[in-house]
Amino acid sequence: MMLRIKRVPTVVSNYQKDEADDTARRTAGCGKNCLKSCCIPGAKLPLYAFKKVNMEREEDVLKMENTEPPVAFLDSLVLGEWEDRMQKGLFRYDVTACETKVIPGEYGFIAQLNEGRHLKKRPTEFRVDKVLQPFDGNKFNFTKVGQEEVLFQFEASEDGEVQFYPNAPIDVENSPSVVAINVC
Repeated sequence: MMLRIKRVPTVVSNYQKDEADDTARRTAGCGKNCLKSCCIPGAKLPLYAFKKVNMEREEDVLKMENTEPPVAFLDSLVLGEWEDRMQKGLFRYDVTACETKVIPGEYGFIAQLNEGRHLKKRPTEFRVDKVLQPFDGNKFNFTKVGQEEVLFQFEASEDGEVQFYPNAPIDVENSPSVVAINVC
């Protein structure tokens, strides 16, 4: 049996499907409120400041072994931000309908199996027989994601405490690390 790849029109993001209705909300830059350098200056995104773990001292390693990872706050943050985007019509599937598990270990990664997600995601736009492909700015890439679709940016906390800022400015000098999970 020979596999065939069907060419489909490029859909950059869920946000851009409704761009005709949202022109009043857009501000500076290219008008798409994207993550490119044209729209980043002056933009604000939610910020999760995580506690930086220093594993250089032996007592810090012992402390980490005897404490639970701080997943409850991050778990509720991700789910809350996801629900917010879902209600705004930016995300396509209900993440709360899936079983959520915390993977055992020192980092407490959160995992879900989203059955049926493959039926709702956008079609693949690349060749499946080639892993490394040249960049094509016309196809999907994360700089085209609307800022409304970003759950939050994240960085190490300056004071060593876990904090959440709902409207933090983006550091234009450094590329922000963002959580933009909705890539369907």
